[in-house]
Amino acid sequence: MKVQIFDVEHGGCALVTADTGARMLIDCGHNASTGFRPSTYLPRIGVTYLDELVITNYDEDHVSDLPNLIRSVGIGILTRNPTVSGPQLLDLKSETGAGPGITSLARMTGNYTGSVTSRPNYGAMTYNAFWNRYPFDFDDENNLSFVLFLHCYGLHMVFPGDLETAGWRALLRNPSFVRQLQQVNVFVASHHGRVSGCCEEVFREAGCSPQIVVFSDAGIQYSTQTTAGWYGSRCSGMVYSGANRYVFSTRQDGRILLEATATTTTIQTNF
Repeated sequence: MKVQIFDVEHGGCALVTADTGARMLIDCGHNASTGFRPSTYLPRIGVTYLDELVITNYDEDHVSDLPNLIRSVGIGILTRNPTVSGPQLLDLKSETGAGPGITSLARMTGNYTGSVTSRPNYGAMTYNAFWNRYPFDFDDENNLSFVLFLHCYGLHMVFPGDLETAGWRALLRNPSFVRQLQQVNVFVASHHGRVSGCCEEVFREAGCSPQIVVFSDAGIQYSTQTTAGWYGSRCSGMVYSGANRYVFSTRQDGRILLEATATTTTIQTNF
């Protein structure tokens, strides 16, 4: 299995390719500085169909290239927090305004309403997902994030969207969620590494003990982004270029590639 985490500045976009060739795209942000867009990158490498598109957060930076993506590739399954309907999503964005990506997503939800009877054949890769309910648990986009756990061979990742502390604490009441966290060895930082996404209970009480943390972010724009040390102190490290690394970020390392086989897990940057 390969997981490619793209540099889309202060957003999210990752391509998962299973050993079977099935593909999942996690979010579809773009990079306005470099011009990278999944809608052009995927066809360029021969990908014209995504078995599954997963949206982890209902903010524009996670879906900014969606209007172009749906025109350039086929999408089999749309996976997201199912407690928010298209009209409810637009209502959530009524104060700040819905951008083109969110508007496209709201429209798309109306075309992906049927139940999924079978999942793509991901081979050795499995996934689990958790979310808080709208409007019973939360009525803000960040704490309604779709938290995705990927497992394949020895690689166990979590993509928590922009989940904030209150949202983490709500999900930690679920023993199944805690068991998933205890397996994680690659932790994608919530809310692009902002302080609002840090939750001590995830590590101290739930027992999450990753090797590394990955930040999908642009250059530091806010003082609340300076959490690399906080996360790094909770990681055991992974060997990279002959030394132990604890934190990787798209702003410093560019694209990040994790590859898991039956015998090893490797990481590359600027692939």
